[in-house]
Amino acid sequence: MKKLLISIFILFLLAACERPATISTWSPINDVSTPAPTASPTYSAGTVQPTPTTTATRQAATPLPTLDLDNFPNPLPESMKGYELVSWQSGDDWNFTLITGTNRLKTFEELMTPDSQVSESGFVKITVSSVESIKQVLAMLPEKTEVLWSGMDLSGLVPEGTVYFAYPEKQIRDELINFCADYNVALEILAEPGK
Repeated sequence: MKKLLISIFILFLLAACERPATISTWSPINDVSTPAPTASPTYSAGTVQPTPTTTATRQAATPLPTLDLDNFPNPLPESMKGYELVSWQSGDDWNFTLITGTNRLKTFEELMTPDSQVSESGFVKITVSSVESIKQVLAMLPEKTEVLWSGMDLSGLVPEGTVYFAYPEKQIRDELINFCADYNVALEILAEPGK
């Protein structure tokens, strides 16, 4: 009886291995868009502001509120795992979130909400709109900080207006890499070379 159960189990495993890949149009990115700001974000040590409800696509491009970066520590806290950077386009504007590198997965909603904070434990999450604003934030990083910039190119693969983590054009990427080099910050982009 035991051998029969083991044989059936092995057959199920083998059958599962031979199943063709599933193709789905679902994406967690399609479930989140750039949320409209509800209040002017401020430095809130140790607190996390509530996350607004979001919709699948963005009807109008609402710029993120302007941050007073003087309310944040300069330099920002050091991070053993460096920092992570994501960017997304909303209308003609590019938005950026710089967040402390961690092993845990971060949700799209968490990364795209307009709230910004530095907690008492040193966890950083700053969201800004515009290349000039992210330069100001990157200039606040301690020297020799590693920043990993992730995104993807889904041009033509998702409906127009879908918000997802992407990279701005090469000229802006190069501008930010050179800017970080001037501040002795290592900005690494997870994009295909030449794209």
